[in-house]
Amino acid sequence: MALKKPAEDYQGDPLFSNVIWQDTKAYALGFSSIYLNLRGREGKGIVNSGDEAERLKTKIADVFTNLKDPKTGKSVIKNVYRREEIYHGPYISDAPDLIVGFESGYRASWQTAIGGAPPQILEDNLKKWSGDHIMDAQVVPGIFFMNRNISASQARGIDIAPTILDCFQIPKPADVEGNTLLE
Repeated sequence: MALKKPAEDYQGDPLFSNVIWQDTKAYALGFSSIYLNLRGREGKGIVNSGDEAERLKTKIADVFTNLKDPKTGKSVIKNVYRREEIYHGPYISDAPDLIVGFESGYRASWQTAIGGAPPQILEDNLKKWSGDHIMDAQVVPGIFFMNRNISASQARGIDIAPTILDCFQIPKPADVEGNTLLE
């Protein structure tokens, strides 16, 4: 993401107010989402679909997966996923191009979630942080509580909606992925 000027404050000029879109190849929005500034999809897109976009996704994923905390030497990112690896269905084009799975103890800043670009790549957390949903699923796979017997030894997130529908004896629509977990 190209900036008009270096971020001068902790907030990092939120809501993309400091971005030079004609020089920006990718941007972050939300806690784990990276979008390419694709020509034809974005209002001021500069990246061509196809080979150019694929090379850029690979480069971004490589940079992120090699990012180390300078204070500890630990990896910050567990995985970077391409949307096709985790999303399916008719709305996949709405998903981010890349999804970042953070290692335990790391997360995107509050500022980057709303398009800000704070001065530091890594900074200490100064707010209460008692839980999050942005760490890589391999680090924090989640817990599924149910007061009925289920048939799967490992529940998947995609199976929650069909299970809830089954609890209420509502047929699963054809476009809903996943399966009921009820025995």
